[in-house]
Amino acid sequence: MGNLVGSLRYREPSTVEECDSTWETDSESEELQEQQPGDHLNITEPSNEADSKEGDQENANIQNNDTRESAPKLKRSFYAAKDLYKYRHSYPNSKEHRQPSEYRNLRFYLNTIPLVPDGIYIEEILTKWKGDYEQLEHNHTYIQWLFPLREQGLNFYAQELTQDEIKEFQGTREAKRRFLVAYTVMLDFFGIKLLDKNGTVARAANWQDRFQHLNECHT
Repeated sequence: MGNLVGSLRYREPSTVEECDSTWETDSESEELQEQQPGDHLNITEPSNEADSKEGDQENANIQNNDTRESAPKLKRSFYAAKDLYKYRHSYPNSKEHRQPSEYRNLRFYLNTIPLVPDGIYIEEILTKWKGDYEQLEHNHTYIQWLFPLREQGLNFYAQELTQDEIKEFQGTREAKRRFLVAYTVMLDFFGIKLLDKNGTVARAANWQDRFQHLNECHT
């Protein structure tokens, strides 16, 4: 009953301030950001050619300073703030009522169902895709099956995780073994290697090539 009442009381935040974030506010007036450089300046025409040159230089300096001062500030993404809000509040609107037979993420990790829409089983990814950087980079359907979330992602065929499925996953040795292998596959993609079961990582032998490639492709 407590969870039901909590879900009824939950209200989707509509502003960054309602996301109870620790970041500074960015709901300041946007008039200054939308204003064109020099719009607020009252500039008159110079009286002669000499004054004109001097005035042009002065106006240029003022406009340069004005451009720096009124340049749009980097604004936080409201969607990112809202996602963090839902994460901190344990996804109050998430659907938690599924039968174990409906745990598609766990079944995928048990190699009993393939990912959708490509129809690829996890064993194929873990055994054939490691080191195949072209495949890992250009196929965009597998990542949310390999690392499922508690919210809907870009692959609408992927199923959100629930707390009950997470607990079931944690108690399934085969799923945890495959998850660790999946983690090492993706670490290798980024030029990183896993050193021990405590999660210690280090640069892989090919880290320079991978870092350079990722910097060039994703910046």
